[in-house]
Amino acid sequence: MTAAKRVLVLGGINFDIIVQAEKFPEEHEKVRGNECAALPGGSAANTALGLARQGCEVRLVSAVGDDALGRLCLDDLRAGGVDTGSIRVDTATRTSMAIVISSGAGKRMMTFPGADRELAYRAVTEADVRNVDHVHVVGEPTSALGSVVGLARRVGRSVSVEWNGRDMSTLAQGPGLNLMNADEAGRLPDARSGDAAATARWYAQQLAGDVILTLGAGGALWAGPSGAVVHEPTTAVEPVDRTGGGDAFNAGVIAGRLLGEPPSACLRRGLDAALHVITKIGAHP
Repeated sequence: MTAAKRVLVLGGINFDIIVQAEKFPEEHEKVRGNECAALPGGSAANTALGLARQGCEVRLVSAVGDDALGRLCLDDLRAGGVDTGSIRVDTATRTSMAIVISSGAGKRMMTFPGADRELAYRAVTEADVRNVDHVHVVGEPTSALGSVVGLARRVGRSVSVEWNGRDMSTLAQGPGLNLMNADEAGRLPDARSGDAAATARWYAQQLAGDVILTLGAGGALWAGPSGAVVHEPTTAVEPVDRTGGGDAFNAGVIAGRLLGEPPSACLRRGLDAALHVITKIGAHP
């Protein structure tokens, strides 16, 4: 990038405990794990680092606890080129955590809330938003997050929303990128049973925005509000750990869009970024 695109990312930071196993345990079953890793993570933090890797200037709005795990997360973000000046250090609670059991092609996750991010969101000003080219949000569709999205739209900044298994329709109305995987899309209220492309097309038309779905080994697709759908295949690999793959994909798609690339090139950029992540342990690129 000759002139780095500036992105404001809002969402969570977690400290991840990632356990690798050949299979998921049954009730009362003891399964020997292959490897266990403790690493910084969190969907918004992962995407922020992915965007920095793509050449963007990135500022993350989030919160960590005033603890050793929070300090590790902040150090990791700074080392990856992310501006941490808008990350609130909450002295009253711990850093959020996640436990991930990964079997390579599959994963199960439990999250444990910690530092309150809402106060960090409320501190975002119009000047903060005007100072960037794009705003990306991850998290519950709260009024604080919605206010930042509304502000971005009012001042003419592009927006992307990671749905992350939630119905984010209240934040996502209007032009912008709506990012989700096919499993999440299939659980939405108006999903078309067994037809990811039809689901993406319907939501794109209802939201008047673009809907981008990852399809696992099937690649990814992009549905526009006009009804057009673009599909991009991916390279077949044996995943080591899928944690953070979707976040890396999102970073690639957003960076490509900011560069003015067409949907197929944005999808290819995102898929390549995801492959870089899922062939190793840990969520960060």
